[in-house]
Amino acid sequence: MHNLASDLFAAPYADLGPLLWIEEGTQMGHARGPWRSGIDQVLVEVTCPVVLESGLHLFVAPNGSGKTTVLRTLAGLHPALRGRLKVAGEVFYVSDQLQLDMELSAQRLFETWFRGSALSYCYGLVERLTLNVDCAMNKLSRGNRQKVMLVVAETLAAGSGPSLLLLDEPLAGMDAETREVVAEFWASTNKTVLRLVVLHELDAVKKADSLFTVSRGQLRHTYRQTGSWAETCRRLRA
Repeated sequence: MHNLASDLFAAPYADLGPLLWIEEGTQMGHARGPWRSGIDQVLVEVTCPVVLESGLHLFVAPNGSGKTTVLRTLAGLHPALRGRLKVAGEVFYVSDQLQLDMELSAQRLFETWFRGSALSYCYGLVERLTLNVDCAMNKLSRGNRQKVMLVVAETLAAGSGPSLLLLDEPLAGMDAETREVVAEFWASTNKTVLRLVVLHELDAVKKADSLFTVSRGQLRHTYRQTGSWAETCRRLRA
C-alpha cells in the first residue's frame, strides 16, 4: 500500500493561516468589450468578506449563476471587475473541460509528470481509486478520465506546500462508491491544501469545512451545517 500522507512533501506547515482573502464588494463577471464599448456584466458579487484556511470548501449553485467565473477569477484567468482578492501559495485550477492527449495512457502521463515521492503519492491515489492506468485515455469512461485529472491535480497540490486547488465538477461521471472514496480522501488530507470544489450533488460529501452558493447574484457562505450539506445549501439560498 502506498503512503498517502502529506508529510512525504516539503516541510511541515503547523499554522498556515488564511490562504484566500476576498474583499467585500468584489464583483466577478465579464468585462466590457474593446474600446470601452458596452458595460461590464456582473455575475457574482461578494457581499461579506471571505477569509479561508486550508480545508474542504464546497461550491454549489445553479447552472449559469457564475460558479466557473468565480473559479477562473480566483485562478487569475479573469480579473475581478471590482474589489480585490489575494491567494497565498500555489494555485491549481482543473476545468471540467480540460483536455489531455487521448492517445496517452494514464501510466505514461503520470510517469512523464512525476518522479520520486510525488510518483509514489500519485500511485497511492491510483490504488485508492481503483484506476486502470494501462488504457489509453480515449478508451476510458468519463468517470475514469475524471479520476486521471483528479490524481494529477491532487498530486501537484500535495507537492507544492500551501496551495489553492480549484476543482470544477471533479466527481462528474463517477459512480457513487468512488465519489464516497474521494470525499473520504478530501476529509483526511486537508493540512496544506484549500480545496474549493464545484459540485452538483452533495450526497457523497458528509464532511466539509464550509459551503458557498450564489443566490440572486450574491456569493453566500456558511461554516454552519444544518442537517446535510444539501439542506444547508437550500437554507442558504432561501
